[in-house]
Amino acid sequence: MAETFSLSSTVSVFSCPNCRETINTSMLQCPFCSTPIDSTAAQNAAAATGRVSQACSDASYLKVMAWALLTFFGLMFIPFLGLAGIVGLWFLRITIPVMVIRWWIKFGSIKTDDPDFARAKRTAIIVGIIGLLALLNALPLRVIINGL
Repeated sequence: MAETFSLSSTVSVFSCPNCRETINTSMLQCPFCSTPIDSTAAQNAAAATGRVSQACSDASYLKVMAWALLTFFGLMFIPFLGLAGIVGLWFLRITIPVMVIRWWIKFGSIKTDDPDFARAKRTAIIVGIIGLLALLNALPLRVIINGL
């Protein structure tokens, strides 16, 4: 029977323990330094690499959400787009802290020396602070508006 071709087949990669080059988990030895590869260790390393990649990707989404917060704030002052700005701003004031908490629960315990993960962690901290400030800033505004 003919093999099926699938675009959804996943290729797992990890860093060679000897030369740190990125290689496929199906390799029996590193093509760069010829170090023998243990398949179980390779699968575990690939899972860890995938988790770090997902953390970096999610941190990138957090950064986009922080920039969107600023964009929606600006839209509030444009005629006919003010309502979209208000709705988007309120949505992100709630969503950003929730997503930052989710990021820390999911990826905060990762221990790696990957510089991309360090950058992702820094992004999660900065966006968390921005989200908290946006959320806290909404409370005094509401008190002032209700007081008038």
